[in-house]
Amino acid sequence: MYYKVMRKAFAAVLCLTVLSGCAWTRKSDSSDIVIDYPRGRSGNGTPPPFALPGVPLRSDLAPAAAPERKTEAPAPSRPAEYKPAEAAAAPVMPSEAKPAPAPAIMPPAAATAAAPAEDFEFHFSAARRYAAKKQYRSAAAEYAAAGGYLPAGDTRAVHLLERQGAMLLRAGDEPKAQERFRGAIETAKLTGNSGNDLANAHLGLAYCLEKAGKVADALQNYEKALALSSNKTIKARIAETIGGLKKSP
Repeated sequence: MYYKVMRKAFAAVLCLTVLSGCAWTRKSDSSDIVIDYPRGRSGNGTPPPFALPGVPLRSDLAPAAAPERKTEAPAPSRPAEYKPAEAAAAPVMPSEAKPAPAPAIMPPAAATAAAPAEDFEFHFSAARRYAAKKQYRSAAAEYAAAGGYLPAGDTRAVHLLERQGAMLLRAGDEPKAQERFRGAIETAKLTGNSGNDLANAHLGLAYCLEKAGKVADALQNYEKALALSSNKTIKARIAETIGGLKKSP
């Protein structure tokens, strides 16, 4: 009977021991669980006792994961013909709104007169060269060409007409020579020329009239040439010619 009681007591003690060991094991397992709180704080908000200043925790030694960077979606490509507002072409103004073109700048008078002066000198020099070579018709043509580059009212026109008459007279064309001499006389009246050019025109016309048998008209022009000429030699010859015509029957 005693042994039965002791066995029951031992079994009860054994059961209690086993139960207490299980309870201790559960308590120990729960206390060993470590929660990786941020440095300096535990689950209840207080720093752990082993978090000393300057001593890194194991969790701190692990490299922190870089924050994920958000990449922006690429902007849609613009068409080749796209132009920003600043570079857009200005609207075309209607024709009635366009400003009138600036008036053309006229060249100075001196520049415009230079070309005719050069042309006159060219033909005048050519006429003298032809006359020296006794090419009288060519000389007359060059004198006529030079006259085309003289301004209106220029007194040199009398000289050119007289020279044309003289060249044509030497070439044997007396009718045309008379026309040029008369033209020189009329031009002298318009321009007020009364020098030796006019005297030579009267002298040439007088010679043509004398050869044509018109002595009275010839004497009249010889006398005018004598009055206008300033050359003593020519005046002496004119006077001699006048005297000879007056003596003739």
